[in-house]
Amino acid sequence: MASAFCLPLAIASTLAQYTNLPDVAPGLFNVSARIQIDNTNISAAWDALTNFPDYPKWNPFVRSSVVVDSRNISLSIQRPVENSQLLLCVQLPALPLPVNENTQGNPLNTQLSYENVTHVQPERGRLAWEYYPNPLMAAERWQALSVNGNGQVLYESREVFSGTLAPLTQKLYQQKLQESFNAQAQGLRLWLQGGYRP
Repeated sequence: MASAFCLPLAIASTLAQYTNLPDVAPGLFNVSARIQIDNTNISAAWDALTNFPDYPKWNPFVRSSVVVDSRNISLSIQRPVENSQLLLCVQLPALPLPVNENTQGNPLNTQLSYENVTHVQPERGRLAWEYYPNPLMAAERWQALSVNGNGQVLYESREVFSGTLAPLTQKLYQQKLQESFNAQAQGLRLWLQGGYRP
């Protein structure tokens, strides 16, 4: 009887430990999110993550992501390309769900950041960018998609922080960042499951 009980626990443990995120150095701290999404597929989820002009329609955290050149001019193609730059406008903490393109942000919670796209791997379901090179702060965010054993899409996101300013960032923002990562994951699920399409 005991051995029959151990097998399902072992299988459940293996599934809980599965990740499509790459191994990276641990840094000082990280924030992450993980959510299962029904009634969608990898292609649709990848399109949502890489279609930056649609972010305001569903994303309560990253309200806009604009691909820009070295002069800060928006490029005609608004999809991630390795070594391109992003100008992100985020709400920290994230806005309450649901959101759409008409949802007003809170100016007091609005932050801008420049990011460099480091990895675009559609064949592996992975996308990554890092805080624009700064000797005092390093932060790289990975997002990953995969399909679990039940045929659901698994969305994962993790950002690792290190550098001289990481302790201050942790003290001031870790909780808000964690809540915002969770909110983005939930927003993506709502969007892909048709929860609030116009």
